[in-house]
Amino acid sequence: MVTVDKKAGSPISLEEMPEYNYSVFQDMNQDEETRDDSNEQETFLESTDNFISEDKSDDGKRRWTLFLYSITTVLLFSDQNLLAPNLSQAAEEFGFDENERDQKLGGDIALAFFVLGAPASFLLGCGADSDSVSRSFLFGLTVLIGEGACFFTYFTTTYTGLYVTRALTGFSVGGALPLLSSVLGDWYKPEERSAVMASVGIGTGIGIAMGQGIAGYLGPLYGWRLPFLCVSLPAIFV
Repeated sequence: MVTVDKKAGSPISLEEMPEYNYSVFQDMNQDEETRDDSNEQETFLESTDNFISEDKSDDGKRRWTLFLYSITTVLLFSDQNLLAPNLSQAAEEFGFDENERDQKLGGDIALAFFVLGAPASFLLGCGADSDSVSRSFLFGLTVLIGEGACFFTYFTTTYTGLYVTRALTGFSVGGALPLLSSVLGDWYKPEERSAVMASVGIGTGIGIAMGQGIAGYLGPLYGWRLPFLCVSLPAIFV
């Protein structure tokens, strides 16, 4: 028995039919596999593009976050030595002699600053390990306490008020570092954290130097209080 290939118009024997049908089906399967591979490749490229887009977006958020935290750190550590360049001027306002100036302004206040800052560093560092409170919230609250105290230093009229506000600033400076390390640790991979913390460390040094520079320049011209206002307002805003 002979049949005709409708596509080619040539006669095909019955014995040749299975081989012919198999080759046709094989070509069809290959076409389907090619289409499937093409669809899979397109899906993979789309998912890759979406991943790259999301990664770039996350990278931009991390950089912006690091920038804000670094600026806050600079301003926070600017508070640390705002009083030192103008001790004599403050002592004159409070009626202290040289010995009282050195003891009360140069010694007692500095001691309160660090004595309160040390336990704050430990306690807030332990709080940063707890998942019950947001680390970012704790950091913001700590900075607000310190910068609020720095702001009210401008308005204080007594030595006791100055002592309290400076001690609270010490609490903020001491507690901010462990919280900052924890917050940035959540945002960055382990291999990136050393560079991130190095930039924060540079910010602390810049802040201390900047605070002394601001106090040294503005203090003789406008009084020892104004530097506290100039540093605290931008920090509270940030």
